[in-house]
Amino acid sequence: MLSTPHLDRVRQLFADQFSGDSRGYVYRRGQKGAPIRVSEMERNQFIATFNRRIRYAMWSILPATVGLIILLVWLFPDSDSPMAQTAMWTGIAAILVPFIAIFYWAWNAPARDLERRTPEGAAMTKEEARTLAFSKITYGNLSLAALIGIGLIWKMSTRTDVLHGWGVVWLVSGVALIALAGVQALRKWRFSQK
Repeated sequence: MLSTPHLDRVRQLFADQFSGDSRGYVYRRGQKGAPIRVSEMERNQFIATFNRRIRYAMWSILPATVGLIILLVWLFPDSDSPMAQTAMWTGIAAILVPFIAIFYWAWNAPARDLERRTPEGAAMTKEEARTLAFSKITYGNLSLAALIGIGLIWKMSTRTDVLHGWGVVWLVSGVALIALAGVQALRKWRFSQK
């Protein structure tokens, strides 16, 4: 549960906010904020604290989910009733909202702790931030997104008529995903040509 590729990616994204140079490390909020000088010890402490808080938050989801399931089974034996469905979605929200709040609180901890320090420079411009963002997106990821859009349309067309009624929602969603991937691929190519 705690060594998933997604969670490892989140941890790496947090650590990427600290970039090294010849004099130590600088912290950039979201990798694009104003650079603030930090020591290696501070950087390591921020990363360890983030990892610990996220681990606690992830582990808290398991007992909360088990508790929700037990409570729903006890209070609503008929799980298909509208009241049970409402209670289930309310319970899921009651679990996820605090998790998301804790996640963002942990993510922004360095910014809160370092807010009184004088930045060493200006934040990245929009152009620099876009260049950085596009450098992290691969053409393979964009191709995968387009294939998911095609797969979505194909899969849903076997279940429902995607050209009429509410089935059009699946067609529009798939086409939108394909178009978004195509536009982002063109934008990435354009930024790489500069």
